[in-house]
This record gives sequence, C-alpha cells and structure tokens, in this order.
Amino acid sequence: MEPRIGQRPFPPRGHFWPSHWTVKTKLVVTACIPLLVLIPVVALLVWSAGQAAYTKILISKVRSDLVLAQQEFTDVQENKYDALKAWSESAHLRNLLQRQGGKLNNKDLRAQAEKLGFAYLRLISPTGMVVNSFPARLPYMLGTEIQKSVKFRESGSYTVLLSNAELNDISPELASRAVQAILPTWNASPSSKSAEDRGLVVQVLQPLFSDGNMLGYLEGGLLLNGNLELVDKINDLIYSPNTLLEGSIGTTTIFLEDVRVATTVRRDGESRALGTRVSDVVRQSVLGRGEVWLERAFVVNDWYVAAYAPLLSPDGARIGMFYVGFLEAPYANIKTQLLILFLLAVGAAMVLGAMMVVRLTSGIFYPLRRMNYIMSLQERGDAAARVGDLRREDEFADLANHFDVLLDQLDARRSELLGLNEELDERVRQRTADLQAVNQKLHQAVEQLLASEKLAAMGQLTAGIAHEFNNPLAIMMGHLDLIRITLNDPESMKTLRLLDEQVHRMRNIVQKLLQFCRPDEYASYTEEVNVNEVIQDSILFVRSEIEAARAQLKLELNARETVQISKTELQQVMVNLLINATHALEGSFHEQAAVLDEPPLISVETRDMALADGQKAVSIQVQNNGEPIAPERLQLIFKMFYTTKHAGKGTGLGLPVSRMLVQRYGGDLQAKSPVVPENAPQFGACFEIVLRCKARPSADILKETGQQILLIEKQLSEGS
Repeated sequence: MEPRIGQRPFPPRGHFWPSHWTVKTKLVVTACIPLLVLIPVVALLVWSAGQAAYTKILISKVRSDLVLAQQEFTDVQENKYDALKAWSESAHLRNLLQRQGGKLNNKDLRAQAEKLGFAYLRLISPTGMVVNSFPARLPYMLGTEIQKSVKFRESGSYTVLLSNAELNDISPELASRAVQAILPTWNASPSSKSAEDRGLVVQVLQPLFSDGNMLGYLEGGLLLNGNLELVDKINDLIYSPNTLLEGSIGTTTIFLEDVRVATTVRRDGESRALGTRVSDVVRQSVLGRGEVWLERAFVVNDWYVAAYAPLLSPDGARIGMFYVGFLEAPYANIKTQLLILFLLAVGAAMVLGAMMVVRLTSGIFYPLRRMNYIMSLQERGDAAARVGDLRREDEFADLANHFDVLLDQLDARRSELLGLNEELDERVRQRTADLQAVNQKLHQAVEQLLASEKLAAMGQLTAGIAHEFNNPLAIMMGHLDLIRITLNDPESMKTLRLLDEQVHRMRNIVQKLLQFCRPDEYASYTEEVNVNEVIQDSILFVRSEIEAARAQLKLELNARETVQISKTELQQVMVNLLINATHALEGSFHEQAAVLDEPPLISVETRDMALADGQKAVSIQVQNNGEPIAPERLQLIFKMFYTTKHAGKGTGLGLPVSRMLVQRYGGDLQAKSPVVPENAPQFGACFEIVLRCKARPSADILKETGQQILLIEKQLSEGS
C-alpha cells in the first residue's frame, strides 16, 4: 500500500520497536502463565490421582491374595480334620478296635499318620495319659496345663505354639526339626535370641469312641516349621504363571512370632530366607496391635507389596503371622516409565501451547504496531498520517478504520479550534476581570469569617467572665439578706432596696449576656437522626478537600439505631472531623506509604453499642493513616484556642466546639493516636463520637450542679 501525501513510509513487517517488544513479551508471558502453571498443576493432580489409584489396585490385589492364601491354609486345616474324623468314625477302625480289644498300636497310628500327612499322631486317654503314639514313645502323662487345654477345646483344627519340651514329649526328632537359627535381619527389632526352638503346629483333635464308650482323643499334628511343601503349594496356587508382571516374584511366608519358619522368599537368590525376621514396624502393627498390614514393606533384601495377618492360638493370642506379597520393582519401573511418558506429553503440550500463543500474538501485534506508529507520527506533527487499509477483515481492521475516522475528525476539530482560539482569548480576558472582582469579594468574605471566629472566641471568653460574675452576685444577694435581718430601721431598708435593685439589674445583665453567648444552654432542639445519612451528607461538603489530599474514603456504616440530636450540629461536627483528617494527610506521604504499603486513607465507621448505664448508643469513628498526634498534644487538642496549623488554617476552636456540641446531648468525643501499625514507626489518629439514642439535653445534664447552685442562692436569700 502506498503512503498518503505527507505520510512517512511504514517500517517493514519484520521491524519491531523496542517498546513493542516489551508489550509483546508481556502479552506472551501473560498468555503462557496459564500454560506453564495450570498444565503442570493439572498434570500433577492427574498423576497423583493415577498414583493413588495404581497403589490402591496393588493393595487390592495383595489383599485378595492374602484372603486366598488364608482360605487355602484354612482348607488344609479342615482337610486334615475331616480326614482324621472320617478315619475315627470309619467301620475299618471300629473292626480294628474290636479285634484288638479297644486298643490301637504304634503300627496302626504310623500307617494312618503317613496316610493323612501328619508329623505325629497320638491317642490320649480321658485321664490325660498318652497310651500310644507315632513316632513311638512309651506311655506318658500329659502335663496338667496341657490336659486342661486339650479338654477345653472341642474337636477341630487349631494352630498352636508348642514349647521345645512339649515337642520333645512327642518326639525328639520333631523337636530337632523345629529348631531354626535366627539370622541378623536389617530393619528388624533388636533381639538377643540366636535360635528359635519352639514349634508352630497345626493340631487336629478328634474324640474316639468304641461301642458308645469314649476311648480318648486322637491328636494329629502338622509341623509348620520348615514346611516348605505347604508354603510352595499355597504360593503356586496364588501366584500361578502370568498373574504378575514379568520380573515380579510372588512370595508366601509363615512366621513364628516374627521369625520366618516356612517361606518362599529367597535370601541370596537360591537359599530360602528361613530364620530371618520381619521389620520392626510390621511387627508392632501385626503382632503388637493385631492389625492387618496392607502396603509396601521391606522383605529381607528388597521392597515388596506385602500383606501380613496375625496367626491366632485357640485362646486368641497372637503367635505368628501369615504373609503374602510380590516384588515391587517391576511395578515401580512401570510407574517410572509412565511418569516419563506423562512428563514428555505434558512438556510437548506446553511447548505446543507456547508456540501457538507466540503465533497468535504475532498476528495480533502487527495492526497494533501499525496504529502505534501512526500515533507517533501524529505526535511529531504529521497530521496527514493514517493507518490505511490493513487488507484483513476482523476487529482490528474495524478498529483501524475507526481510528482513521477519528483522526479525520480530530483534524477538522483542530482547524475549528484555531478559529475559536481568538474568541476564547477575548472571553478569558473578560472573565479574568470578573474573577478579580469575585476574588475581592471572596477576600472580604474570608475577613468576615475570621472576624466571626474571633467574635466566637470572644463570646466564649465573655461567657466565662459572665459565669465568674454569677458567684459574687449570689454572695452579695445572700449578705444583703443578712444585713436586712440585722438592720430594721426604714432608712436602712430603703438603702438595701436600692442595693437589691442594682444587684438584680446586674444579674439580669449577666443572664442576658450568657443567653447571647451560649444560647445552647437555654434552648435545644432535637430530632430523630440517622447518623449514616448525616455522614453521607457531610461528605458532600468535604469531597473537594478529600480529593485535594488524594485520599481514599472508606465507609463502613453499620449502625441501625437513630439518635436524638440536632441534625445541623451533628453535621457541623462531622464536617470539622473530616476536614481535620484531610489536613493530617496533606503534604508528603512517602514515609507512610513505604511503611504501610497503602495510599492515604480516611475511614468512617458507625456501629450500635451499649453504654455502661445500659442505654443504647451509636459510635462514630473517623480514622486516618496520616501524621500521628504526639502524646503531649493529645492532651491539649480539646483546649480552647489550641492549634498547630499554620496561620489562617485554624483557630483552635473546631475540636472544643465539637466536643461541646456532642456533650450537650449527653454524648462524648474522644481521640487516640497513633492507631496503625502496631510496631514503630506509627501513623494515624482516630476520633470517636458516642451519641445516646435517647439524648440528655444540656439543661438535664447541668441539672445536678444547677440545683445545688439554686439551693445555695435560696439559702442566702433567706438568710440561712
């Protein structure tokens, strides 16, 4: 596109002004922030949820494996019991007992023990005597505690813990098979034992009858110590081929307390980890608290997804543990691979998104840079420069067309303004003359205002003097009454009457002077006033001062009660406090801003409250964060004629008059400073007005002291 007459050539499309690069960088960064923050956050949440679900799946699998293993272990116990019960009730055994006179010999017990897979089988008489057994032993009497335990139990299958002495009673060979050396194990609880000689036994108990008479009990036992065939069978059932990831290994273990006495866990790749112990944390959870462990655990030399459950004796004691688990490493490798793929996908999405943002912003910025270039030409005085046709149909093309139209209108207005400039100059000259006249009147009004303030100060002083006159006059009247009582001659009475007339005349003059100087004590008009509305009306009068101080105004008008007061006088008090607040914020605010990290602020808050006497009231707080009031000045600000403002800005009457107006209705005005922050340096001041909802006019407030004065005057007049 060719430039118009007077228009400079537009820079090439590839050229970028430094300022343009800054704005574009900001826009790109702003657009990429959601991609750089939101995508990783979402990815982290998704990954965390996936990890939790994946872990839950592994825990669920090992839980089901534990249930299946426990069921298989229970089935083994029940099968042993069913087999022994079937033999004890079989016709073969009844015939055998009849032929042998109700006795079983060692050969019979051995054959049946080998057939049923028992490590031992013995016949116990009702009196507790072992009459025959396999392996063969001479008849012997069971211990008292063992007899009680056997008699207490019903027929069935149990897991019991037998001491080495009890195993020796059954068979020395069985006792030696149960001995297991304890190997040092990392992460296990400290122990001084070097070997475990007790036996964990699945014990089956079945009563034996012959011709209706009880011959005793058949007791068969399956030693779990070193019973690799049993754990291999359970392990093969649970972790059959293709049930785990390639590289993972399923393991099963039976613990005597915390010692592995039968396991499929390998210690060095080949030998089984018999005699190793469980970690201390698992021991405390399962054996200590009787809980089922379902999470990852360190097993001998690697991490496994593990499940541990306590083995209970017939009396409920925790005598061992049952464990199943599988190697965690293959599953951890899968999670690592998934994490890498997930991070690559997230990174690719972020890079692709960033490229799309850069591409889109490049298309957006070309029209903006063109318009910015035209504006720079306009600033240099090239009034004929225009954007022209962008050869695109979108919002930016419409914006460029509107921009050219505005430039055309601006050019026309410029010509029109040049024509009106001379007329405006003439009007300015005329208005200047008028303004000088108005300024003269304004100066006169200011002088009158200052005179009024001085007159008000004189009125306050006069009122004080008038009050001082009242007391001597009252004393004089009292003493005249005393003289009147003492002197009874007519000539003295005539003189005293003349003195009475002059004293009463002076008293009337003083009363009139008081009424002139302090009319509020003689007449007060109250109405129900909504303080929130009065505050909003008062702000209108001081809006310009607040804006001149560049202060922010914060309103929190929470009061709901109305108060009895003169609306005009309350408005006067609020205007005075707001103006004082703006004056406190005038001048430099750099030091406050550096500490408070906030602009100049005036806050007005109203709230309902209750006074100490139980009466309802409304609190108005006017607070600023400007210059604080020194502690020594805080005691003087309500004194008449005290001010720290420059000459012409204050007379020292605003706060005293405001307090007087509030106190007239039973309220009060207090100040505190500084208010923010708590640590030095500190700034700000807070003025609080407390107004009674039911006003106490000044006449009522002064009634207590006024009655005392009248009583003294009456007593003096009566000659008391």
